[in-house]
Amino acid sequence: MKVKKLVLLALLVAMCSASVAVAAENYVRKVDNFFILVDRSGSMDEKYVGTKDTKIVLAKALLERMNAMIPELGYQGALSTAAPSGEIQALEAYTTAGYGASVAKIPTLIGSNPTPLGVGLAGLEPALQGAVGRSAVIVVSDGRENTGEGSVKVAAALAEKYGACFHTISFADTVNGNQPLLDAITALKQPCGVGASAAQLADDAALKQFVKDVFYDDAAVDPCSLDDDGDGVNNCIDKCPDTIKGLAVDAAGCPIDDIVTLKINFDFDKSDIKPEYHQELADFASYMRQQQSFTVVEIAGHTDSVGSDEYNQKLSERRAKAVRDYLVNELGMDTNLFSAVGYGEGKPIATNDTDAGRAENRRILAELKGVYKKK
Repeated sequence: MKVKKLVLLALLVAMCSASVAVAAENYVRKVDNFFILVDRSGSMDEKYVGTKDTKIVLAKALLERMNAMIPELGYQGALSTAAPSGEIQALEAYTTAGYGASVAKIPTLIGSNPTPLGVGLAGLEPALQGAVGRSAVIVVSDGRENTGEGSVKVAAALAEKYGACFHTISFADTVNGNQPLLDAITALKQPCGVGASAAQLADDAALKQFVKDVFYDDAAVDPCSLDDDGDGVNNCIDKCPDTIKGLAVDAAGCPIDDIVTLKINFDFDKSDIKPEYHQELADFASYMRQQQSFTVVEIAGHTDSVGSDEYNQKLSERRAKAVRDYLVNELGMDTNLFSAVGYGEGKPIATNDTDAGRAENRRILAELKGVYKKK
């Protein structure tokens, strides 16, 4: 697996790093300032195990890829080298293009430079001192040092004094390098320190995760911007959060009832259905067949106030039953879809003091409920 990653790294070095800058609108920055320190000591001029390229060449290519993954969130960025110590870009507003131009200036011809890695780290202090906010230092090195003050000691002092978080990209390999030293630098200010090897970061997904771990977090999602059931009403005010797709909803996100009413009037003291209502009954049955679900339809029978309560109760029941039987026997509807209930003269909708009012009260009323309007 390691050999495969190393081969992949070599292939990626040969590719053009013309990646599009990461969109920033969905992220928030973890740090305000970042400082990348690239080791240019003699050991970085050696070939990285498993590849045909030197560590410094691979380091430069890796930084080019990494730069394309950093979202423009208002960072201040700086770029320096160690062994020899030098500043390529002073701390300034970060842009993908601007920082990429600075990365392009990293020298890849080294020779036999000594390794005062601690001196390079100490050279960051003036910029760290003037930086405002949270700072991250990313050390790109194989961990070898053979002169000057110890790098772990210097990094520890900077972390303590300026609250800087240290991260490492390791080019230590089985031939040359000091991985424990890089691990010690990464561990100075946990849990923020992130360390990864160049072989691991040959994978774009791993490099993207490294960039995220160091530079940014996903922005908190405003729940009021979400609409889980897709009804056009955001989650914060949606009182019916699981609306079936395709239904029309009101301002509260609830389906709008599409109540269909069947009303049939009867002659005095009669329960037979007049022919003028046959088409209306057929239309009602047809509409019911088109619906996927609804509540049981109550067919409610009523009378006027002429006659005794007991007689009118039975008459209202006969009227309700007559309509149910017509729907079942003549129109082929399932009897279980209906209930026939008589209410006698107890629920008038008009005055019983006039012929017209009494005619209105001699009725059945059926409502198809549990059906909703569609968009």
